Amino acid sequence: MTRPTPNWQPLSMLPTFVEMVSAQLEEVETQRRSLREAQKQPHVLDDYTVGRVLKVYGEQQEFMWVYEAQIERWQKEPLSQTQHQQIETMSEQLKQIKPGLKEILEIAEDIKDKTIESVLGKSDLEVALDVLSGKMPPG
Repeated sequence: MTRPTPNWQPLSMLPTFVEMVSAQLEEVETQRRSLREAQKQPHVLDDYTVGRVLKVYGEQQEFMWVYEAQIERWQKEPLSQTQHQQIETMSEQLKQIKPGLKEILEIAEDIKDKTIESVLGKSDLEVALDVLSGKMPPG
């Protein structure tokens, strides 16, 4: 699949990108913690929510290359010390975001068949077997 050509940004946009990446890192960490908790009781989530997580964070994961390519472009320009520091900070944050996105998507994939809709669609016997086999926590 060929990637679209991004709308490359001038170096003057670096502070904006730094803020965006920092906010994204914070949001990814919050979502990862929330999903770890939800993984203990996935039946509290609905299909729409899990589907939305898969869509949004999948798109974010696919977009990571744009940030990385933008950084590479900026690094070829003459940088001030501050700009160099901002690029380093952003690069480090991207390195943290990537595994966070991966874990979010893995958890969402794991629980997508354990939502409230999937539980309600099962017979009492199927639910009991899932609990006894450890596929679903009692509760």
